Amino acid sequence: MNLRAKIPNKPRFVAAYSAPPRALASISPDVNDPGFRNINFDSLVESYTESIRGLLYGGADTLMVETIFDTLNAKAALFAIEQYFETHNVRVPIMISAR
Repeated sequence: MNLRAKIPNKPRFVAAYSAPPRALASISPDVNDPGFRNINFDSLVESYTESIRGLLYGGADTLMVETIFDTLNAKAALFAIEQYFETHNVRVPIMISAR
């Protein structure tokens, strides 16, 4: 049972974050091969979707896309969130932490 149900007169809210994977979609991990990528957009979306599913199932009240400095990773995260919202007919606020 969650805390909101146990103590309804003391509401609590959960802001859950989805950290980016270690791989970057816009930047090559190999300085000798600037065109190389070790992950693609679809793989990022799949990874973020799995994270979103778990966070919302666990009771998150808002989602935070954490520590984004690769804009393609941010786009994949936001795309996955919107796709999940549409597919599951759910909406929660979204925050982005960027640097």
